[in-house]
Amino acid sequence: MTYSYPPQYAYPSAPPMYRALPAPPRLHWGWVLVLSVLTLGLFLSVWMVVVGWWIKKATICEAAFWWSLAYMLVFPFAVLLGLGGAVAARMGADSISIYVYMATASDLIRLASIVLYLVAVFGTKQLLEAAPIDIPLNGLMTFFFGPIYFQYHLHDYNVEGRVAEQLTGFVEQTLPAVAVNAQEGPPAGVS
Repeated sequence: MTYSYPPQYAYPSAPPMYRALPAPPRLHWGWVLVLSVLTLGLFLSVWMVVVGWWIKKATICEAAFWWSLAYMLVFPFAVLLGLGGAVAARMGADSISIYVYMATASDLIRLASIVLYLVAVFGTKQLLEAAPIDIPLNGLMTFFFGPIYFQYHLHDYNVEGRVAEQLTGFVEQTLPAVAVNAQEGPPAGVS
């Protein structure tokens, strides 16, 4: 007679297995600051994607990665838009209409960039404060310094003894102890 159920049901006393938390990116926050200043902010957006990828590996939530990637892709879109305006000016288009087009497009790109940055940074903050990672972060510091502030905390983050999600086994639930009213004899009035 054979049974076709997983072994964790056959042997419920076996300990559950957990996946180890991967090590975070270890670049010092000072280097993140210097490289972002030297690249005029381009490295900062790339580093947000790196931190988002680590969060995606550490937890099962992908939101920080995708929002950071969307924020990073605003830069190439802005470059392509600028090249389109330069090509249109070279081809002899009206300079006033090109100016209006470029001014409107750059304002929209700035607005989209600010919104994507805020969503990506505060989404990342929320996931860094969540269960497997548990880093307490300040909202004001997150707003002003974002990825540099995250890297300040991640550089010295210790993953020893931390686990991500449970892979196998039962989720142990502790039930509250039920108080039993044990009396020493028969109830009153019973002989």
